[in-house]
Amino acid sequence: MKICFVLVSNGWGGGENVVHQIISCMVKKNIKVSLVLNNEMKKYFEDLDVQILNLGSLYDFKSLFKMIIDPDKAIITDESKPFKLLNMIMMYIFFYRAKNIVNKFLSDNKIDIIHSHLEYSDLMSYVVQKGSDKNLKWVCTIHGPWFSLFYEESKISSLTNIIFGRFLKNIFKKAAEITFVSKYLYDEAEKHFKNVILKKGVVIHNGIDLSRFKDAGTLKLKKGFNILFPGGPKLKKGGDILIKAIKRLNSKINDLNLYVALDVPEGHLTRRLVHEYDLKNKVEFLGFLKATDYKALLNSVDILAMPSRMEPFGMVYLEAMALGIPIIASNVGGAPEIIKNFKNGILASPKPDEVADAILKLYTDASLRREISENNLKDIHKFEWDKIVDQYIEIYRSSD
Repeated sequence: MKICFVLVSNGWGGGENVVHQIISCMVKKNIKVSLVLNNEMKKYFEDLDVQILNLGSLYDFKSLFKMIIDPDKAIITDESKPFKLLNMIMMYIFFYRAKNIVNKFLSDNKIDIIHSHLEYSDLMSYVVQKGSDKNLKWVCTIHGPWFSLFYEESKISSLTNIIFGRFLKNIFKKAAEITFVSKYLYDEAEKHFKNVILKKGVVIHNGIDLSRFKDAGTLKLKKGFNILFPGGPKLKKGGDILIKAIKRLNSKINDLNLYVALDVPEGHLTRRLVHEYDLKNKVEFLGFLKATDYKALLNSVDILAMPSRMEPFGMVYLEAMALGIPIIASNVGGAPEIIKNFKNGILASPKPDEVADAILKLYTDASLRREISENNLKDIHKFEWDKIVDQYIEIYRSSD
């Protein structure tokens, strides 16, 4: 059995991290793995000993245009200048132009199964499948709202969502198996595509490699109660909600400190709120952190807080549990499938007042924090990748 993963994305996030960990686990199990990706993702996967097809810089408009003209020449650039809707149309055209290249890579590596992750990867796999004369098995994993299709507060027009819906319906029909990282996503998909989902849809939660957290290390942080927000600039992760919650706690908790991971551009709403509320001494923007630095930071804070407006699953919650860190999360999406209220953390509505109350509760109740920490160190074992990947292997072998 030889598997080819397909990943087209513009940056590192939960879904990309999942793909990396699944591949790592499969390599350890001596399963032959290959990978098709775009150049923007290549640096994150260079540590893996797998065959890689680099399609070029797909999120740079000029490079993408040139590769549509000549798909045999992958253009590599450090620039990233996507024009959202236009880039999507052009990328779809590129997939058609490059399908022979991808199919040759699959043939040369004697691939039996392709496994796509994230929206553009699903689109490319659909195109490749249509252009292939071989009966490859295709497993499609849904990590999130799929171009905001399953996001109730999406600002994308209903007409655009109709187009996305038709694309996804065709993908679901073509794929041999469809997996969802949470029951929440499965239920959302079932609302739109009930007949298809009931036949081939299955929930497989994301997992975690606990061996990577054995020697996490620590960092010397400010004295006081330290909170980590790992969502960076993504407003759907609720960074602005958290800043407003901290503002409400300013007079109640003098020694509260917030650390924000991932790059947050100057002028971003969260930075503006920090300036407006005069919280510069309480909020530190750390930018993108290496995995070792992030784990050390996570191992050093008192709690992790991410009051997402929408959360398909939440890999960061598993990482916090692996280190026994109490969690504040929103009671939306897939988060309640991981976090049991007052057992693994506190679930609150994504509103500043409720998030502030949750922070205050954990701040004032050290015994609750200790109890949650102990629960997290126990409960995380059911999410170990070794067990999760076996579920995927079973899907591969049964997806005839």
